[in-house]
Amino acid sequence: MTDEREESIEKSGPPTADELAAAATPADLAKCMRKLHHADGRIPLRELESWGVGNGRPMAKSTLGDALAGKRSPSVQLLRNFLAAMKVREEADVRPWLEALDRIAAAQPGGRARSYADRELGPVAAHKFFVETDKVDEIARWIKDVKEQVWLMGTTLSMHVPYLQPALQHAITNGRNVRILLIKPDGAAMDMSVLRAGPDGLGRHEQEEHLSTNLAILRRLAQAGPRLEVRLIDYLAPYTLYAYDPGLDTGKIQMRLGSFHGDHYLRPTFQVERTRDESWFEYFYEQFVSMWNAAEPYDLHGEVPDQD
Repeated sequence: MTDEREESIEKSGPPTADELAAAATPADLAKCMRKLHHADGRIPLRELESWGVGNGRPMAKSTLGDALAGKRSPSVQLLRNFLAAMKVREEADVRPWLEALDRIAAAQPGGRARSYADRELGPVAAHKFFVETDKVDEIARWIKDVKEQVWLMGTTLSMHVPYLQPALQHAITNGRNVRILLIKPDGAAMDMSVLRAGPDGLGRHEQEEHLSTNLAILRRLAQAGPRLEVRLIDYLAPYTLYAYDPGLDTGKIQMRLGSFHGDHYLRPTFQVERTRDESWFEYFYEQFVSMWNAAEPYDLHGEVPDQD
């Protein structure tokens, strides 16, 4: 029966204005989205996710899949990004979709708490949420276990890239996509990183040396296969980020907050999981994609300097 309904959707063309105007539930909106998806050739979700990352239109595969299946409504941003991928980009054409989403959202309870007062269960003790350190051996294990992709973002990742070489090579060799985002060596982000490190932390010369060393390591890793991408950004993010299969239901993202003149090893660290923390997971997913698209691609096939 499901196949028959899908075949009917495939033959019916994109949704009409009346169908969008009548959409009142997540299932109604999902049907309209599927009709549009079918009318545009039913592009695989993995390709849509890759298109989104490359065009600053984040669409996690599992989240988009849930929206198309009617399991939950898409966010405004996800819906806009999906419509852009389907070539629906004029605001007059987008507006009926957003109006349908507004109607549905108004009838649905829940969502992100906008303040502590809005929380259903009251405040949560910080020690139950944060930990002090990340474990590099645990990160290595998670990288080896990914099924599709891993993202790493940090200032220079000086403590991580050298240790994680075997895990990263394993992922690249086995066809997993690896995206690594670091700061530019000669911009304002490096200035801010030096300021944040303080007089007892790493100075500019040391940080630039670590960055140069790690970029050389990554150039060598790129020889393991075409799945490694590295970009540099002139922005100092407030956290280091590790994401494991962010497009899948099993996706998790771990963040370590930056500290001003603080101990490198004692930084508040927390994790969000797609199945448990859906809206905040999407927030950090979208943040990474936005930074990735603002960054400049790094040439991984340049000459690797000799290491004495």
